[in-house]
Amino acid sequence: MLKIYGFNTQNNKKVVYLAKELGLDFEFVKVDLMKRENRSPEFLKMNPIGKVPVLEHDGKYLFESGAICRYIATLVDTPLAPKEKFEYAQVDQWMEFFTNHLGRWLNTLFFEKILRPFLGIGSPVKETCEEAENFISQQMKVLEGELSKREFIASNELSIADIYAYAYIEQTIALEMDLSEFPNTLKWRDMISKRESIVDCQKYFN
Repeated sequence: MLKIYGFNTQNNKKVVYLAKELGLDFEFVKVDLMKRENRSPEFLKMNPIGKVPVLEHDGKYLFESGAICRYIATLVDTPLAPKEKFEYAQVDQWMEFFTNHLGRWLNTLFFEKILRPFLGIGSPVKETCEEAENFISQQMKVLEGELSKREFIASNELSIADIYAYAYIEQTIALEMDLSEFPNTLKWRDMISKRESIVDCQKYFN
């Protein structure tokens, strides 16, 4: 059985969502960041960086959510990870897009507007929010354009890129972002949100 050590943040959610979507047998082990359990000697043996998520498989440990997602997709024979090399590279490029671009800025805005007040560490930093909102606006237009061409992010078939991306895009709900000018993105978000894997995994994060 796999063990996923994590907390209620998007990088953890995408790993759990994908593990469930792939039908993998796993145990979710909550690491309480508020109690700094991620800085304990035991945890640092699993991940010297002291961050979640961490995957434990057969006594070995893997960190970085993107690496974990790509690895667990190799554990089963699944159409979510295309076998044809160029098709897989297309899936991978969209995962990178969310990690380094749109997802990054959504995470930033979520931290400023949601997590800062919740954690009691100050008010949102105006300049940081404005920078994030500017990049989000630009990059949402890119995503909307792509989803106007096909049903899913990387192709006309569901892939690990969709589950991966949803963990970022779902933040638009908590942020109460108006997606009316992005109808294809909104349709895609609502469709993925209703998948059994996504719905079932909420029990780990409530």
